[in-house]
Amino acid sequence: MAFTKLRQELSELLTERGYHELNDFQGKIIDGVKAGKNLMVEGPIDSGKTTSIIFGVLQRITEPGEGSPRAIVICADDQRARTLHEKLEKLCRPLDLTVDLAVEKGNMLQQRNDIFDGTEIIVGTPKRLHDLYIQNGFNVSKLKMFIIDDALEIMKANHKMRISRLADSLPKCQHLLFSYSFSDSRIEDYMEEFIPVIHHLEAE
Repeated sequence: MAFTKLRQELSELLTERGYHELNDFQGKIIDGVKAGKNLMVEGPIDSGKTTSIIFGVLQRITEPGEGSPRAIVICADDQRARTLHEKLEKLCRPLDLTVDLAVEKGNMLQQRNDIFDGTEIIVGTPKRLHDLYIQNGFNVSKLKMFIIDDALEIMKANHKMRISRLADSLPKCQHLLFSYSFSDSRIEDYMEEFIPVIHHLEAE
């Protein structure tokens, strides 16, 4: 599936950077993102979930802005957050967007200062994002997208309270949950509390 589903500037950049076309699963995810739907996306490793997060964020966050971030992506651990941040950063630069990293193996004050300087996207871990937020490290008033990757692993690691604390403060925005499985009552409880209407997409 060609990149015609994506905005032109992003489509041209992805083609220039050697990305291949969307698979059917990714196409459905992008359609949901463009429609502003809340999504729970279930698929195995290599089904295209991570790439869909990157493309989805860059589809909706189209221009730089002042102050508050417009998208937050929560990953299960430092390494996954760093990997996603690195991939996003390479595409954000030519689009004049900023993406900041908030992970535990890093200087919290420096991370807070970087975010204060202005960012469109934050990628981080549950604990560090929670700790920064309760210390007024960032404002969520203009948030458009709240994304939880590795949702099952995050809930199994007992981060539900931290995620809920963040979600409870959000304005109306798009929620995206990604996981290889949603078979955990804590995920169901979270969705019932914070996402009244959600569409389930599953890799075939």
